[in-house]
Amino acid sequence: MEYIKDTKEFTSPPSVVVLGNFDGIHIGHRKLICKALELSRELGLKSLVLTFDPHPSFVLANKEPVDLIYLSCEKERLLSNIDIFVEYPYDLVTAKMTPEDFIEKVICKQLNAKFIVVGNDYRFGHERKGDINLLKKLSSNYGYELITIPKIAYNNDIVSSTWIRKEIKQGNIELANKLLGENFSITGKVVEGKKNGRKFGFPTANIIPHRYKILPPNGVYYSNISVNGKKYDSITNVGVNPTLNGQKKVVETHILGFDEDIYGQVVVVEFIQFIRKEKKFNSIEELKKEVSSNIEYVTSLINE
Repeated sequence: MEYIKDTKEFTSPPSVVVLGNFDGIHIGHRKLICKALELSRELGLKSLVLTFDPHPSFVLANKEPVDLIYLSCEKERLLSNIDIFVEYPYDLVTAKMTPEDFIEKVICKQLNAKFIVVGNDYRFGHERKGDINLLKKLSSNYGYELITIPKIAYNNDIVSSTWIRKEIKQGNIELANKLLGENFSITGKVVEGKKNGRKFGFPTANIIPHRYKILPPNGVYYSNISVNGKKYDSITNVGVNPTLNGQKKVVETHILGFDEDIYGQVVVVEFIQFIRKEKKFNSIEELKKEVSSNIEYVTSLINE
């Protein structure tokens, strides 16, 4: 996959272009991407996803884009099956671009769009004045074909990134995963901690989460972790580790049946199921007993 970011100076080969914000790449977005992949293979075109960086809220509302479901590095991994992933720089110039200019200058001239695939509620351009009606109206002028995909519903509710954020924040990981179409995950570099887990017989791979990344509630989760392309069963604690007087929020993952030095390596932690809330224990022995119990529970899930 070709990954284009931090520049507006590029042109693409003839492409099937998917447009969207793609904060959370959920089952609705996946339907758009599948359609683009299908068309690109049939017609010998490139499949291309266009989104913006930073998140438009950072520019439009002058606030940090907190609670992102996926960061740029995570989108790159999740979209690895497409040919070209463009994170177009979103600044005041981009924000003020009229919908007509965006179609002509970006979608058609730069992206060389022959097909455009969007959700039927897609909005774009200055003050979000552009919509599928405008895209359809200008299609003959610029020689592209527009394909619109209806919204996806789950249990009669429309799937959206807003809904997924709410479920992640409430710890409803299993539902969030169904809406995403895969396990919610956190990507990060393993850092050295105080090595308390190792002292107690439960070594952990620790990640300091990005400040813009959404996190589930503090607590313990059944998880998977990918290390060097291999996936392992694991148990993850999100929080500050109050029993050991921790203060900084950390994502700590104990990898079952694994005891290698992976400091400095980038890993992907997938959240599968909430186990319990974070709590402060009266002693280290109590903590060790609880961790052992959590591991037994996760092992029983694995063996089901």
